[in-house]
Amino acid sequence: MDENYKRFVDEIKILFTLSHPNIVRVYNYYLYPEHKLGYLQMEYKDGVSIAEFEPVWKDWPEIFTETISAFEYLEFNNILHRDIRPANIMIDKQENVKVIDFGFGKKLLGQEMDGRSVLLNWPVTQLPNETADKGIYNHQSEIYFVGKLFSNIIGENLPNFKFKYIIDKMIQLDPRERYLNFQDISVDISQGVLAKNFTEEEKNLYRDFAEILSKYIVSHSNRYEPVKDPNIIINQLSTLIRNSSLEEHIQDNQQLIDCFINNPYIFKTIKDIPLSIVVDFYRFLQSLSADKQKIVLDNIDVRLSNIKIEIDIDDDDLPF
Repeated sequence: MDENYKRFVDEIKILFTLSHPNIVRVYNYYLYPEHKLGYLQMEYKDGVSIAEFEPVWKDWPEIFTETISAFEYLEFNNILHRDIRPANIMIDKQENVKVIDFGFGKKLLGQEMDGRSVLLNWPVTQLPNETADKGIYNHQSEIYFVGKLFSNIIGENLPNFKFKYIIDKMIQLDPRERYLNFQDISVDISQGVLAKNFTEEEKNLYRDFAEILSKYIVSHSNRYEPVKDPNIIINQLSTLIRNSSLEEHIQDNQQLIDCFINNPYIFKTIKDIPLSIVVDFYRFLQSLSADKQKIVLDNIDVRLSNIKIEIDIDDDDLPF
């Protein structure tokens, strides 16, 4: 009972600081230490495990991309999940990925690089070399298990999966032949999608704009919540451009950032973002078909989701 209660409190410590669209959200907690009991008030999502999921609106590459985004966020925040199995990757009714169950999760502190204190019965036939030989479990190990999960679920259709080359690298037993981190996987996903669907000129328009946008956001406050509707983004960009039309640089960085995120944030106020780059991106985005608009905005989403989130927590409210 003491061990279960300790794991529960550890899970609260991890989940209470997380805010990502593909990770289950905790709103409150209630602990009764004298009885070794407690419960969480969490985001409710009706859905199925990833193993039971049958895509309708989204396809497997999109589900894969959302899953990688969630684990990239965990990696950025020095958190190991350590229990990667189909039951812990849920797909809700809107076909959004939700990573759940951090009961075996671990927050790495200081120079700590791995979570070798636990060895679970992971649902794979072969452990990666670092885990099998040395008992090491780190973010590279998580990459292996996420890759094996998708390889097993997609099964015989894997040869036709457009990110098969990424999965093949994720599931290498030797960590020297595997991806070093989830961010590198996200970069390969973004480059792969852009490379197959856009001209070099279009890719450069995207990159110029995305680099400036992400550069001027210092941090998200408490959560990250992107604007998903391309029509809203296009309309707000149009207003921004009109308000700066006689200037060389845009006159309100916040107005630009608000086109893409709904959450509070800290940003750089210096007025040196060239209006021409914003105009070029606006015309580019406006000219695309709906499916291409989504690819562009998904790539921007990946960039912005990796900006750090500063959580405002009153220490007096926490039970630890």
